[in-house]
Amino acid sequence: MTVTMERPVAAELRPSGPPMPREHGAWGILLIPFATAVGVSGVVDAKMVLLLASVLCFYIARTSFLKHHAKWTFLLLAGSGLCTAPLLIVWHLWWLAAFGVVAAALAFRRTERKVAMQLIAVAGLTLTAPAAWYAATGSLDWPAWRLWVLNFLYFAGGVFYVKLHVAAAIRHKPIDCISERLALGTATLSYHAGMSAVLVVFVAMHWISWPVLLAYVTAVIRAVVGVWRLTPTLRIKRLGWTEVAYSLVFAVVVILSRG
Repeated sequence: MTVTMERPVAAELRPSGPPMPREHGAWGILLIPFATAVGVSGVVDAKMVLLLASVLCFYIARTSFLKHHAKWTFLLLAGSGLCTAPLLIVWHLWWLAAFGVVAAALAFRRTERKVAMQLIAVAGLTLTAPAAWYAATGSLDWPAWRLWVLNFLYFAGGVFYVKLHVAAAIRHKPIDCISERLALGTATLSYHAGMSAVLVVFVAMHWISWPVLLAYVTAVIRAVVGVWRLTPTLRIKRLGWTEVAYSLVFAVVVILSRG
């Protein structure tokens, strides 16, 4: 009798590269603020390329760390450091080291589902906007932090919106009346109302130009319609990609209005 030894299928299918982050919404929160800084500053040079490479290595390293892939965690963090080194040594962008410390404190911990912790995560991911502005202009001035505030206000709304749909889905029963929808959507609607008020105040104080408000119109409409048409059916991939599409519209409007 001939015995044929075959390699386990799992071993053949094991990926050779690092584990990649699967949350496409988080990719958007990381990269769209960076893109707004590039678009508003109008700068695309070696500094920006190095910073983007550093950010991507660092972000993927987080997933490797959480999945206990020590080799890839080390290699990716080393790659991030090598990309950052010229920014510090050649261009003397020393504040990027402070951004890195903050990012490390927020990144290398387990993902939490509490709203407060998710908002803190959004605040950390959107720091790519002032970091990119700093690399482009060499200044951490009001435009840098304005871009951060604008991005944070937008993406924080996404946290409430996604949680709204998750809360509706776990009920496992139809939502038949508007009072139920309003009860589930209170946090979402309250946030977007407060966000709108803050933005109007910013315009009145001449901190931002009024065309920037157009970047948030789709977010507010999405929140209102989402509550009005709320159902317990959750299509998480569709929801995620829709959020990415809305985010791209936001980025384009911010860039065209010059922040």
